[in-house]
Amino acid sequence: MEFAALYEALGTKVTVIEAMPQLLPNLDRELAQSLKMLMKKRGITVCTGAKVETIRQREGGGLICEYTAEKQETAEADLVLVCVGRRPYTEGLFAGGILPEAERGRLLVNERYETSVPGVYAIGDVTGGIMLAHAAAAEGRNAVRIMAGLPAAEDVQRIPSCIYTEPEIACVGMSPDEAKAAGIDADSRKVLMGANGRTVIAGGERGYIRVTFEKETGKLLGAQLMCERATDIVSEFTMALSAGLTVQDMAKTVRPHPTFSEAVSDAVRGL
Repeated sequence: MEFAALYEALGTKVTVIEAMPQLLPNLDRELAQSLKMLMKKRGITVCTGAKVETIRQREGGGLICEYTAEKQETAEADLVLVCVGRRPYTEGLFAGGILPEAERGRLLVNERYETSVPGVYAIGDVTGGIMLAHAAAAEGRNAVRIMAGLPAAEDVQRIPSCIYTEPEIACVGMSPDEAKAAGIDADSRKVLMGANGRTVIAGGERGYIRVTFEKETGKLLGAQLMCERATDIVSEFTMALSAGLTVQDMAKTVRPHPTFSEAVSDAVRGL
């Protein structure tokens, strides 16, 4: 979002063209919708479910991007940033004669991070899993422990996702929709950050923290955050998930005032 503020200061319009039906296609739809509304508020044009047809030079300089959404449209630009996702890249990674089994470019590993070649281990992006630095680092530490004959020590089944927009976005575990799809009788609570004292002091944007939990037991299933310091606060939920805590367990903790994390208490208590 910082680059958008820079372009706004320079008097340049920003257009985001997304091929998927929503921004942040792998995350909760409410987070995606909230981000889209915030971007529009800041003067950024957002087109989802769109297909770029051509990008061509404009007379006098600059570029013209033609795309189809509900109808064919054009956007003039000085710069075009093309993001088409990521994929594992293993070309030249191994010496001759060593060829671990792979599928669509990703190296296949077992639960010990070992490839089909005995003694050769792989972690991180090349295995096609969650392509995040902190996920790869945790897998690496686990793999080294396994090589040394020790059990894995880090829970890599619950990896938080962080997006450094303004305000920040973070999530871990299940959303209400994912819990429903998994057949879990779940409930959720959401607290708006407009009532959070630290957010008011900082002049923060509109945001929220939402927790998802099992209705009968209160066991935490996940959390979605769009607020100041969300990428820091999400670690509290990640630890709670790994420990199998309930929202009642989390509600016992006294969090300082005024802080952004104070809103976690409000969310788990249902205030």
